[in-house]
Amino acid sequence: MITSRPDAPRPASNPAADMGTGGEDCIPPARELHRIWKPVLRRIVRNLSSDQITLAAAGCAFYATLSLFPAISTLISIYGLAFDPQTVEPQLEMLRLMLPPSAFALIGDRIHTLVAQSHSSLTLNLIVSTTITLWSASAATRSIISAVNIAYDTRETRSFVRFQLMALGMTLCAICGAVMALAVLVALPVLIDFVPARLGMAPPPWSVELLVQMGGPLLMLLFVLAACTLLYRFSPDRAITRWVCILPGSVAATLIWIASSVGFSYYVSAIASYNATYGPLGAVVATMMWFFVTAYVILLGAELNAGLEAEMNLRPRKGEHDAGHRPKSPAG
Repeated sequence: MITSRPDAPRPASNPAADMGTGGEDCIPPARELHRIWKPVLRRIVRNLSSDQITLAAAGCAFYATLSLFPAISTLISIYGLAFDPQTVEPQLEMLRLMLPPSAFALIGDRIHTLVAQSHSSLTLNLIVSTTITLWSASAATRSIISAVNIAYDTRETRSFVRFQLMALGMTLCAICGAVMALAVLVALPVLIDFVPARLGMAPPPWSVELLVQMGGPLLMLLFVLAACTLLYRFSPDRAITRWVCILPGSVAATLIWIASSVGFSYYVSAIASYNATYGPLGAVVATMMWFFVTAYVILLGAELNAGLEAEMNLRPRKGEHDAGHRPKSPAG
């Protein structure tokens, strides 16, 4: 049962908020930080402890685990149309630091199976099963959209068809974004060698290796930041706010996600023993826990944005609801 929050959003009191524009100054000036940071932090702590954010993150982790392999299948299928699927495997090594060892092994085994298929079978698989796998993979997207609505205190009023199409579109965009990121990683060494050669320059012997090593983590950082920003802007059922209003939560969620992923990976590999506790299910449990941490951090960023909007009276009106009501999830 979904209950109301103890702190219903305050009604907008300035003309910019009444117009649904998100206001002109979404980032508080330095002189205002001392006034709003304590209320914002209190609001975040209160909501994270008393709200259903933990339950919502757990639901997202469950659906993400179910959607993992359909999403990987679709990614490899689309990637295999333009590139050699074998090149995708080394580029995913950057996830080794982020994922628990057992989870990385589970995903790696599935990738090994997919890249071993011939190019023609990958093309046929794309034509036949992309819609089905996208529908399965979008279950996680539907759940995270509903969870972000909870964090922003908005009621889901979009039709069932529109909601499902938006989830499918966001899932496809995420997969295509991952394909493009992998393609850039594959082409990065070639570009680093090609550009200096065309200019008649000889790059330092260490530059290529250094740029390639730094390019992977930097590209992942930008990918996560862009994903969080697009999610916070388009998924809540409310008037679209300005981009600058979303940046605080996006930046915070990205940085916290990287730190928490590395920390969780170290915890699973060096302290906890999921394989000893859960046996053959250890890899699945570790993967689901990593998805839970990821979803929780994403909702934390949404709570930060919602808190800033509430304290600065910048919350758009569309999609808000009265106290005593909670968002209704069409995702089921």
